[in-house]
Amino acid sequence: MDTRPNIYLKTERLKVLKVIGEAVAQVVVESETKLKAKKIEKIEAKLGPVTDHVFKDKVVKQGVILKQIIFVDPHDFLRHAKEEVPFMTSVTIPGLKPGDDIDIQNHLLNIDTDFQLEPAADDSKEGKLLQKVVAHILIKAAQWRQVDVVTDVHLYPRLNGMGRRFCCH
Repeated sequence: MDTRPNIYLKTERLKVLKVIGEAVAQVVVESETKLKAKKIEKIEAKLGPVTDHVFKDKVVKQGVILKQIIFVDPHDFLRHAKEEVPFMTSVTIPGLKPGDDIDIQNHLLNIDTDFQLEPAADDSKEGKLLQKVVAHILIKAAQWRQVDVVTDVHLYPRLNGMGRRFCCH
């Protein structure tokens, strides 16, 4: 006689993102800004809006690095200037194919700036601020899929022919 329990599985169909692959892109940009500055306090950089272009086995990313430059002017006032520097980079993700169901996620891992200020000889003129920004972006490519997922499991003991339960303790 079979004493194994009956198993009831409840499933739901879900639409989920299946990861195809991921890669880290490095962005290096440089810029030259004219400023009436005698000292740079700090430069804050962040990733601005981006657009992703999907090709076979490749993602091309275009966007801007947004910068806030905090500086001291020749009259010792604290000032700020903003700047947008465009960039383009690409990563290889094997198995990637263009399509409407591809989702690209961008996660900024780090962003660093380096700069050199060349002040003007005369306070009435602008000096040059030379800057380099290096950023690393984790690019994750995923595809929308429908999958059946088990959401609940019930075990029911079987009954013998006379209506009695068999239980295995």
